[in-house]
Amino acid sequence: MPKATSTTPVTASIARKAKPARSVTRLVSREVTHPRIQPIHTGHYTMPADADHFPGERVVVTAFVIEHPRGVFLFDTGFSPEPRKMVDLYRPVYMRPIDEALRAAGHGITDVKLIANCHFHADHAGGNRHFTRTPIFVQKRELAHARQQNDYTHLPHVADFPGAALEEIEGEAEPWPGIRVVPTPGHSPGHQSLVVETKEGRVVLAGQALNFSSDYARHQYSHELALAGEPHAPYPDWIARFHELDPIRVHFAHDRAVWQRDFAESIR
Repeated sequence: MPKATSTTPVTASIARKAKPARSVTRLVSREVTHPRIQPIHTGHYTMPADADHFPGERVVVTAFVIEHPRGVFLFDTGFSPEPRKMVDLYRPVYMRPIDEALRAAGHGITDVKLIANCHFHADHAGGNRHFTRTPIFVQKRELAHARQQNDYTHLPHVADFPGAALEEIEGEAEPWPGIRVVPTPGHSPGHQSLVVETKEGRVVLAGQALNFSSDYARHQYSHELALAGEPHAPYPDWIARFHELDPIRVHFAHDRAVWQRDFAESIR
């Protein structure tokens, strides 16, 4: 959610028709030989009328199901309705239950074996409370920041619920083969992204490292200028790491537009 605020949790105030769930949950370990990514819609919030950017706009929130030979890896878990004062700030809001979002992708709560949140704001990690004893990968800096800032998130739903199984990491980590956690600080001190090796190629799930794919294209171009020794605008340090990873696609949590390498390389 917007960096200018501490967090943006929501309540369900707008009805939305869910996609019909599949009748049988897929047996991921039997069918998948390469990780597959399924974006899932977890809701939206509304920018305040007096906001500097996009006043009155509905901002989507997307989580990602990664179907892996070892099971389902979930990147972000949707909303918490706390803290309440943020609910009022970002009305009207739609909060889709994470179990409903998972069912639309053919899965259930118990199918999820590992979780990572891009950061601990309550629109990205508020559904953690539904996954007791499921390992949740979080940067140590992110957890420390969340514990130090009273208004940053709602810890009873994000990290301090009964049965929480936090896996604190520092820097990059590979929870499963073909899935890598990469730090992308900025929006929050411990923000992290996920790099997934799919059959089509390497895909980055960048959470809220940036708000929009156009922001990524802009920073990437600045990095290209820097490599060429040309004057350029500033860009986040982690852009260079993404350049090394050379993904075919980059997804963001608050933008349904996707950065695609093929298009970028087609520009003459």
